[in-house]
Amino acid sequence: MAKISDIILLQQPETQALAIEVHTDMSGMAMAIGKNFMEIDALFKEQGMVTIDIPFVEYPHFDAMTEKNIRMTIGFKSAKPLCGKGDIKSIVIPERKIVSCLHRGNYTALASLYREMQEWITANGYKASGTSVEYYYSKPGTAEEELVTRIEMPVISGSPVHT
Repeated sequence: MAKISDIILLQQPETQALAIEVHTDMSGMAMAIGKNFMEIDALFKEQGMVTIDIPFVEYPHFDAMTEKNIRMTIGFKSAKPLCGKGDIKSIVIPERKIVSCLHRGNYTALASLYREMQEWITANGYKASGTSVEYYYSKPGTAEEELVTRIEMPVISGSPVHT
């Protein structure tokens, strides 16, 4: 099915989160995400809090990722600063402009949406930061063609093209 929303530019406010940095490869990715989602969720519950958005995975240098070298920041956003524990840190996601779009389908099909979003960024006079963030709306066991993912790409400079 692929893209299920328009590509849009949004202003994202500064946000608090609990997050953990992970370095893995493609074969360890799903396990790392699932395990850390559960650990961060448990820390939220321990502090009597709930997340303000669905869990996210940020890829700080997604344009340099390879199957053997995947760096991720796995986290949950919070309404206020929370206490980290062990490898889970309390972080601040800075205010920033992002380009966002929703996708339905398997994760391998995301590559074409990433290309389309990068083309949109360039065509509209912006520059991508090199970071991407994915939000996974579907529960484990969802059929591949029904997986829903929101992709955000922060933009770092440029001004919109006016027509």
